[in-house]
Amino acid sequence: MIIDAHCHVWEEKNMSVELKEIIYQTSKNFGLDPDLMMDGTSDRLIREMDEAGIDKAVIVALDYEFAFKGDFTFKDYNDYVANIVKKYPDRLAGYCGIDPRRGKGAIRELERCIQDLELSGVKLWPLTGFYPDDKEYYPFYEKVEELGVPILFHTGTGPPRTYLKYNHPTHVDTVAVDFPKIKIQMAHIGDPWVNEALTVAMKNPNVCFDICGNWAVVSKFAPVYLFQILAQAKMTCGVGKILFGSDWPMFVSLISLKEWVENIKKLKRPPPMEILGLPDFSEEEKRLILGGNAARILGF
Repeated sequence: MIIDAHCHVWEEKNMSVELKEIIYQTSKNFGLDPDLMMDGTSDRLIREMDEAGIDKAVIVALDYEFAFKGDFTFKDYNDYVANIVKKYPDRLAGYCGIDPRRGKGAIRELERCIQDLELSGVKLWPLTGFYPDDKEYYPFYEKVEELGVPILFHTGTGPPRTYLKYNHPTHVDTVAVDFPKIKIQMAHIGDPWVNEALTVAMKNPNVCFDICGNWAVVSKFAPVYLFQILAQAKMTCGVGKILFGSDWPMFVSLISLKEWVENIKKLKRPPPMEILGLPDFSEEEKRLILGGNAARILGF
């Protein structure tokens, strides 16, 4: 089974002006096609999953209202994701997007999303302006723990007009230590703080990470570098912590889902990496990265 552990869904009609500006600026920075980035419908996602041989994907809602105002509220986004999951229950799992700064409102929305909408987890987007390990949010984490669902934390770099300082993996470490029963997924291996993210995953049994986003692009244009990072991850915390992800539809104008899957399947140690003593990946380890780990950790 191949599982994409980190995808987005959206439609331009639901986006605020500010959020659309951010996406267009991101496309300019990375040399991406903004029209392909804006086309994040579930029907398109399913088609591209079929082309890539992806069996299941996690789609996430975003609570971005503290940074980018709009009429499409975080509750609307959560409903939107839940309705898509109901349309494709065998192919998609959904995570709600909730900002813990909402206090008791965040807890009520979490209960609604997990118990009533039957979503499978929660996505936190600290880059909009909060430190995840603020003790003020511990009642929220207590409710996450009680409901028994995973948290997907954004870690590492982000789009323009957002704050890097909130995305450092060490903030996730604090939450992981204080709430060891919560399964935590760090997005993007915390890039550019890869070493820190790997250390957080190594020392905390409840923490894993995904290789979504720019790592797909790296696999196409700098495959030796990707191999080095994944080999480092294998040596630091084991292959069992690595989840395949794409950040779809962000980078599809540079690399398709199918190409990204194939690049993991073709993962092979280059001769210079052998000289350095970096380990290779077996076919079974590649299968774990592509879906076996997500099936085990996220319960698919």
